[in-house]
Parts: sequence; C-alpha cells; structure tokens
Amino acid sequence: MKNIKFTKKDWIYLTIVLALVVVCSVVSILYISRPKDKQGDMSYYDKKCMSFVLQNANLSQGQIVFVGDSITDLYHLDDYYNDLSLATYNRGISGDVTWGVLNRIKGSVIDLHPAKVVLMIGINDINGGRSAESIVNNYNAILDALKTNLPTTEVYCMSILPMNSAVNWALPYDVSVRNQQIISINADLQTIINAHGYEYIDLFSQVCDENNALINSMSDDGLHLNHNGFVVWTNALKTKLSSGE
Repeated sequence: MKNIKFTKKDWIYLTIVLALVVVCSVVSILYISRPKDKQGDMSYYDKKCMSFVLQNANLSQGQIVFVGDSITDLYHLDDYYNDLSLATYNRGISGDVTWGVLNRIKGSVIDLHPAKVVLMIGINDINGGRSAESIVNNYNAILDALKTNLPTTEVYCMSILPMNSAVNWALPYDVSVRNQQIISINADLQTIINAHGYEYIDLFSQVCDENNALINSMSDDGLHLNHNGFVVWTNALKTKLSSGE
C-alpha cells in the first residue's frame, strides 16, 4: 500500500475538523444533560405533574383535593369555595385521561393525605376512542388506589358531563352518539363507585337539556363548563364539602 503523505495544509484542516468534532460532542453532552424544562421539551402535562409534587411540601394536609382533566383545571376553586374552613387544591390537568390520573395519583392526591377528594375524569378517554371497558377498569384502579392509601378520605365522584355541538359545531365527532356513550359509562362508573363506598354525584342530569346535550348557557365551547356550569357544580357539591369541617 502506498504511503499517504500529509502536507502542512492537510494537517491544519485535520486539526480544525477534529476540534469541531470535540466542540460539537461537548455541546451535545451539555445539552442532553440540561434539565428537560430548560430545554423546552417538557410538556405542559409533565410540568403540571412536577409542579404538584413540588407544591406538596408547602401545602397543608387534610384539605380538599380536586383532580381531573381540563374541566377541573379551569375550575377556579377560590372563586367558589373560599368560605370553606378547608383549603381546596386544584389538581386538574388539561387533556388528562383516566390512565393519566391513575399514573399521577400519588403525587397529585395521595401525598397530600386529603380529608376529601373530588374526582371528575373520563371525557377525554371517550373522545379519544378508548373502550368503555378500559375507562371503567382505569377508574376502578384509581378508586382502589384511593381506598388503599387513603382509607378514611371521603371521595366524591362526579359523573362525566355531556357535550353540545350546537354551541361548538366544530367538535369532530357525533355528539349525540357520544352523549349516549357517556350515559352508559356513567352507569357503570356509578356501580363501581358505590361498591367502593364512595359517593357518585350525577352532575350530568343537572347540566343537560331534554336531548341529553350540555345546556347552551352552561358552556362557551360545547365541552367545558363556564361560570354558569361551575355554579351548578358548586351547588351540587358545596354542602358535602362543608359537612364535618
């Protein structure tokens, strides 16, 4: 094999290339080792979960915890429950599903050892096409976790709420079909909730019209509650939360 001879110019180029490789490697290592939130690739969901865990150290135990998806996330509890002797902590996360609540139940709820828990979850499972069986199974596992870890805690389970395509025609599914699915799943949820000794609160029937759709005045987008809807929720729940204080 013929020997390859490098000129001075070749050595300079080779040195530059090697230096660039080293610099790129160091930068890559530093980038990868940075905390995820500083990289900007931690999702809203993950940030919320992390914030709940960090907040727990500064919050009082034995209070009231609301947990669920965006309907809970948008529920400004201080506007409705600031006259209770117990504090209310909102552990709702937009987009959450039953599996998500189950996965984060420790940091979001159990570690606070609340006196009372309010749970509303399931609509995103339905709209995401998950089967009724998987929804009920996940919900049952959530209740099992609460019963095992918080045996004396009162748990109030809100029914999954109806939707209304008249308020938001852009909802990408047949709302009338979905509302019938919700009614069926709510019945299954009520069975397992009662079996755990918890209280099922039928909010569905309080915010639906004669067609089982979410009442127009209760929502601005056909899916989430507005102030009118939250007032109905508060009225259905507040006396229960104030009892035994």
